Amino acid sequence: MFSQARKFIERALVGDSVPDLVRWGKYIPSPVVRRIRSESFVEVVRYAAEHQKFFARKLREQGIDPRRVRCPEDLGDIFTTQDDLRTLPAEEFLCREPELVYETTGTSGGPKRVYFSYEELDFAARYEAAAMFENGIRPGARVVCTFDGGYWFSSTVTFLACKYLGVFCSAVGKLHPREIYSRMGEYRYDVIAADPTWLVSFSEIAEKEGTFPLRLIMAAGDRMTDVYRNYVESVWKCPVSLAYGSTEMGGAGMECSCKDGYHLDDYNYCFEIVDRDKNGYGELVATTLSRRTMPFIRYRVRDITRFIDAPCRCGAPLRRMRRIERIRGRRDEMVVMGAGNMYPEIFERVLHDVAGIDENWQVVVRQEGLHDILEFRLELTNGISPAPVEAAIQANLKTLYPDVWENQACGMYQLSFRFLPPGSIEQGRKRRRLLDERAA
Repeated sequence: MFSQARKFIERALVGDSVPDLVRWGKYIPSPVVRRIRSESFVEVVRYAAEHQKFFARKLREQGIDPRRVRCPEDLGDIFTTQDDLRTLPAEEFLCREPELVYETTGTSGGPKRVYFSYEELDFAARYEAAAMFENGIRPGARVVCTFDGGYWFSSTVTFLACKYLGVFCSAVGKLHPREIYSRMGEYRYDVIAADPTWLVSFSEIAEKEGTFPLRLIMAAGDRMTDVYRNYVESVWKCPVSLAYGSTEMGGAGMECSCKDGYHLDDYNYCFEIVDRDKNGYGELVATTLSRRTMPFIRYRVRDITRFIDAPCRCGAPLRRMRRIERIRGRRDEMVVMGAGNMYPEIFERVLHDVAGIDENWQVVVRQEGLHDILEFRLELTNGISPAPVEAAIQANLKTLYPDVWENQACGMYQLSFRFLPPGSIEQGRKRRRLLDERAA
């Protein structure tokens, strides 16, 4: 059974149709999926040990024989980090001659460059096509993809996925929402793939000027809060399905119609969650099992999540894919302070219904003497005065996060508010909602 299943998967990736890949993937037993993942992990570890300078050096430093490695735990504290990608030359990670490159800037620092072969790009597109098929995309759909182009990965892969599905696709890059809206009727787009914040701006136009019939909205990139999703769905009367991945990993997972976590691609990635807290939350770590140009062994993604043990209402475990919760925050965005472990999502919830706040806000942790200060930096709109804004924020914090509020009442930190003129808060390509300005 194992050998037949693995041969099917290998054949499906290069020849069989996407519907066949989806159909068979539902019925391969979980033990077979785990065995495929385990053997693929052993294979990529041995391959990288022979061909990748970075990983081979890590093994030598730790005195680990790659022939004895059977699972991630056998590698001890060997990881690949974002700083490794930023600071080391590409030759440290390349295992063979590349055919294309993508970049991602992340939240800080220089670009991380990730190299692929054309075959690997097609490989990723077939799996994204399978995820899109599972979410109802069929021939006859008309897709407009506004994921950023340039050196970013998502736009190209979504375009190729549409090719494999045989659906109409315009991959136009991140044009102004007005430009796409003006073409909706002409090209009869009924599927949109876009960043969450772009979708909000797009929906604001549609709310005022009218909508078009849509069958699905796919969102990826920035974190999409429940507030954003609810708003977009209420405008378009259409489901929003979230995809999860990165340039380094590729497409790692996607929601189903139940919207209860990401179904992971367990055939092409070995996922771990390390440094878990008592509730199971920790940092996601991914090993790319199917890539050979620039494979990553135990890449620390920096996203905080946990595995979901309960079966999904959509029918998994028939799909045999593990799930993770939506991303709670990022390790590099988490700030430990007197209020507790702070993540951006906390403040997205606290601020979402407060009237008069521009979306370009930040929360900053700073220090005065021996005290932590949690400072809300806000740009006000519509001539609203600061007093009701402060009162609303404090009320939300007390209601939504009573433990955080109680720590403030106990003197473990102090709240502060700073109101700034519009346009004062600078944001980069990826917004930084939560900053730590305390001295090291």
